[in-house]
Amino acid sequence: MNAFAPPPPVEFDVDISDADVAFFAANGFLSVPRITTDEELVWLRAVYDELAVRPLTGFPDDLFDLAQPYGTRGAGKLPQLLMPERRVPQVRDTALWRNARRIAIRLLGVPADLVEHWGHLIYKPAFDGAETPWHQDEGYWDPRRFYHAVGAWTPLDDADAANGCLWFVPGSHLGEVHRHRHIGGNPATHGLELDDVADVSAGVPVPLRAGGVSFHHPRTLHYAGPNRTPRQRRAWANEFQTRPTRVDPPAARPWVAAGNDALAAAIAADTTDVP
Repeated sequence: MNAFAPPPPVEFDVDISDADVAFFAANGFLSVPRITTDEELVWLRAVYDELAVRPLTGFPDDLFDLAQPYGTRGAGKLPQLLMPERRVPQVRDTALWRNARRIAIRLLGVPADLVEHWGHLIYKPAFDGAETPWHQDEGYWDPRRFYHAVGAWTPLDDADAANGCLWFVPGSHLGEVHRHRHIGGNPATHGLELDDVADVSAGVPVPLRAGGVSFHHPRTLHYAGPNRTPRQRRAWANEFQTRPTRVDPPAARPWVAAGNDALAAAIAADTTDVP
């Protein structure tokens, strides 16, 4: 049974210009100052906080640490929850979701009825939140599929370079998927980092006030630094995409297979019950 109250009714519609669409096409990212209201942020933060205090299971079926091996429990350095909308379907009734979807549809350039959605939460605790290394989102995904997608990242707290805002390398989405490895070279750690000589020196920070949003292409190189402040850095991310299509032959991404094998082995070895 879903225990979350519905979000407050909010009428707040945001769209982007043709110039914004052109900027995204050239640079692979775009920021929008605001897509929700202070009233709705109060609800989103309350939902987020309740999800974030769940015990870590250590596995992607629930709350787990992106920067530590599967099965790690206790305090997380970079806790993540995949598909929070399964637990809180009311998020699709928010202005945040409606506006992010509307803008994503324009950036994707496809009919609205072709666009699917899933989300994830990443939390950087005060003073202790680990960095999210340079990577491309597509580096995580099934190499047997082609993805037409755009990510929408909304901080629920003001985000800047000190507490972990996103950085992007302009134009990097126009290249291929770079070679990645799991953080620290351990396939049992879910998070990825670049494993080649991609030049990230042109990366630019994109600070946002709470309730703003940045959009990025799945091949755009991006990063978020550690949280070195006494402030939390909560973020609600949403992915909008068309249904992936099969490619033949598959892309060469051996780190994906290594991660899947390590996850299967960790699940098989785990004997701990988490309430």
